[in-house]
Amino acid sequence: MLYIIGFIALFFLVYYLIYKRLIFVQTVSGAIVMAVGVFSLNVGPNFSENALWYKLLALVTIIIWAFFMTSFAASILTSKFKKIHYEHPIGRFRIGTWVASTSVTVIIISNYFPIFNRIVIPLIIINTCLWLIYFIVSIKTIIQIWTGKSNENVNGILLLTTVSTQSLALMYNNVWDDFSSYFYINMTLIILGFIFYLLSALLMLKRYVKFTWSLVDDWMAPNCILHGALSIIGSAALISQTFSYRNLLALWSVVFFIFIIHEILEISRGVFRIQRYGFIKGIAFYHPSQWSRIFTFCMFYTFTLKFNTNFNIKPACIASTQEAILIYGKWIIAAILIIEIALLVHSLVTSQKQFKTSFR
Repeated sequence: MLYIIGFIALFFLVYYLIYKRLIFVQTVSGAIVMAVGVFSLNVGPNFSENALWYKLLALVTIIIWAFFMTSFAASILTSKFKKIHYEHPIGRFRIGTWVASTSVTVIIISNYFPIFNRIVIPLIIINTCLWLIYFIVSIKTIIQIWTGKSNENVNGILLLTTVSTQSLALMYNNVWDDFSSYFYINMTLIILGFIFYLLSALLMLKRYVKFTWSLVDDWMAPNCILHGALSIIGSAALISQTFSYRNLLALWSVVFFIFIIHEILEISRGVFRIQRYGFIKGIAFYHPSQWSRIFTFCMFYTFTLKFNTNFNIKPACIASTQEAILIYGKWIIAAILIIEIALLVHSLVTSQKQFKTSFR
């Protein structure tokens, strides 16, 4: 693991010596690690018993995480952190992807690459400290938004407060098998996640009620975290054994309902955007925030998978619905992942301007 980080740091140094500038990735880029990492952990293994390909994907995820973290560290060392990652109040919430992506990386190492285990504890400590800083920043910014500043730009990115908090619970419980015995720690993290969810949802509701908006131009990709954040709460509650079957069933039903409503909105939005802007400009373009969709799909699949395999699901209609999701959902997620990778590659190789925008 240290060799991977060292090689990437050397790459950054050589790149700087040649081009006299550093590579600064967008704050939200950690969503790539979240999406691909959760796919390799919980979706990929359900295609076949051959573990090689999704373990290779997991290794690629670690490399991408190391690349992004090196870039984020470079922004701190060069005093560009505030301008790139902190200056915009709404943009600060994207730092939550750093916490969640690090949690995913730790889980990948713990599950797939025990050879890297010596770095797990340091990463857990660093990630916990990062979350504490993010927690303070988030509270401060939520108060700022609540008092009337930056209301118009509010979107689902605020829900990364919930996602990052629950990612800690998942990280702890995946690394330590007996961590479910620390009931109060798990419950505290889950309650904090719920509080962040309610605050973020209220701010989003305030934004869409108070300001004029259109589905075509003002419904943001990160709004899908409305169901993804609840899915990760459910997954954390399940693995930490803090919720009963009935509570989990109720939560899963709510997540499923929000998922359906949101995706109907997204399909409608896509149709309207194609009608107004054409297929390419309407939907076939790349933006890093689009990875949040893949992450939320993967989390809903994960929640469904863990719930379905740990309980004898009743009533029958919910059981059959979950079975259908597990059978067909993995193919839908894989297709969306491939499309997103294709859009990313296209944006990097066809236009130098798009390249600079993606990695500014």
